[in-house]
Amino acid sequence: MDWLKRCVRDEQEFFAMHWRRAPAVLRPDDPPVDLLDTAELDGLLDAGLLKVPYIGLVHEDSHVPAERFCTPRVVLGEVVEDYADAELVRRLVDDERATVLLRYVDQWHQGVRALTTGLAEQLGRQVEAFCFRTPAGTQGRPLHRDDADVLAIQISGEKRWRVHAGPADGNWEPAREDGDPGEVLLETVLRPGEVLYVPRGFAHHADAVGDAPSVHLSLTVREAGTANLYALLQALLADGAAIPGRPLDDEALTDAAEALIGHTRRTLATLTPDALVAHARTAMRATMPAAA
Repeated sequence: MDWLKRCVRDEQEFFAMHWRRAPAVLRPDDPPVDLLDTAELDGLLDAGLLKVPYIGLVHEDSHVPAERFCTPRVVLGEVVEDYADAELVRRLVDDERATVLLRYVDQWHQGVRALTTGLAEQLGRQVEAFCFRTPAGTQGRPLHRDDADVLAIQISGEKRWRVHAGPADGNWEPAREDGDPGEVLLETVLRPGEVLYVPRGFAHHADAVGDAPSVHLSLTVREAGTANLYALLQALLADGAAIPGRPLDDEALTDAAEALIGHTRRTLATLTPDALVAHARTAMRATMPAAA
């Protein structure tokens, strides 16, 4: 299965014109809207197995406390918390226009996991999935920047997106954007079967339009950062270094330092920047659940 083609249609054009460069609306011939439709979302909620933090309710500027939509249960004589109550969830959606957010769908939904695993193999990066069900006329999240490239697959309803310019340099944080987000690069209403690509760090926000709620699956393509490079380098330097943890005297401590320096030099002599980045990306992907 060519999952990337199902998301972007023309892979060559996508990488040449849009990847890490500019937002775009993509119209694949066979978008993966069949993996998680609105009827299944209702069924998942009614089944009663959705649990915080895999499910959350949010307003534009806040998160709904779990105790407002979860009720305790007794299982094997013990009280368990944080399972979503379908009636309470729907009441908050109807009365307060809350957005239902399903987190890390790839970890618990087989079809979505196949999609993210396939994309991760094709892109060489970690891919995760989140699902948003936003009532018509509301905005689920404020203007913000994500530490990931985003492919937003519109499943049902319509959503108006505005995408602004990316950060000026590498010293930025993935968070709400309260300053000047820069010019609007793309404004569009996303319809079922269409996919919006937002490059990493580009500020964006969206609101559901029309008469029906908007449902979209957001695929986040994670990239390695400096912290990942540091962690991988430390792990590579530690690997194979047979050095005592607590040398007993000055001479032994000096010998340990000499051995550590020699091991570090030998390791760095064979390590290239591209290899370090590749190691970091592979380590990130190793934390993903395997597709069934």
